[in-house]
Amino acid sequence: MPMPALTLSPITDANRAQFLSVSVTSEQIKFSGTVAEAYGSAEEGIDFHGIWLGNQPVGFFKIDRLYHSRYPFAHDTGLGLRAFMIDANHQGQGLATQVVEALGPYLAKHYPDATAVVLTVNMANPGAIRCYLKGGFDDTGETWPHGEAGPQHIMRMDLASAPAKPTLRERFKPFFAWVRRNVPRGMRLFLGILLIIGGILGFLPILGFWMIPLGVMVAAMDVRLYRRWRSRRASRK
Repeated sequence: MPMPALTLSPITDANRAQFLSVSVTSEQIKFSGTVAEAYGSAEEGIDFHGIWLGNQPVGFFKIDRLYHSRYPFAHDTGLGLRAFMIDANHQGQGLATQVVEALGPYLAKHYPDATAVVLTVNMANPGAIRCYLKGGFDDTGETWPHGEAGPQHIMRMDLASAPAKPTLRERFKPFFAWVRRNVPRGMRLFLGILLIIGGILGFLPILGFWMIPLGVMVAAMDVRLYRRWRSRRASRK
């Protein structure tokens, strides 16, 4: 029997109560909170959205239209993704990644003036980090140290009318994110040089010539001017 369709839609007064059934494990509450807590918040600029599997509510998230007024790293034309959760009984089925992949077109439709969606994800939540990267978010390389459950990575997805052909950096963004989190500064330059040499000498022919530009980008992570340029470029978006 085929799985029912997964859809996203704004939560209305008519179906608001249905999403109170969406819950996560006790360990996940510290990262996402609960639907009841989201409903009870008095924050302005918040829209509630539901995730459906057929006719069954299976997930929830908030879109913060005033994210830029709460967080200094956000741009005034960007949205904030908050309180994203998939019901505990429906986890492990790949639904979270499907939702994240659908977010770009969905948000572009409902918020046509927005240029990007930004989120913070706890450093101690590797499953969520992988999900966001796989679904189309970029790890900005910046962190937010004031998360309620600890330091957080800052991630961003541009909202475009049509998906562009992925660049080399986009294609290998999980690798770059892994390098930023696991390879100390100083060692990144060494790793980049090894990749460049590998591309030139061709001792890994299966990987190919792309090792040279990949190595340049890894090595550049240790160049102060490059990091400043990247930070300024991100702030202008």
